[in-house]
Amino acid sequence: MIRVRLLGGAKRVVGREYVNFDAKELTLRELLSLLASISSDPNIFTNSSNIIVVINGIESSLLGGLDAVINSNDQVSILTVVHGG
Repeated sequence: MIRVRLLGGAKRVVGREYVNFDAKELTLRELLSLLASISSDPNIFTNSSNIIVVINGIESSLLGGLDAVINSNDQVSILTVVHGG
């Protein structure tokens, strides 16, 4: 099982803080697609510049970006980036 913690806008559009997926391994791309499918605003997850993903305390871009592999029992957190000016 892969458990994802959602924060900020990601939590708001999915409607809960934690989401569990019955999988032993997913790429970040696959995970974001699954989240988009249950979200009231899929664009948050399909446009990766809107979010920061941390896997086991490491920002996902350092782990291969969308090709980063997430295994069961990994700690995954996703939060939205605040844009403004």
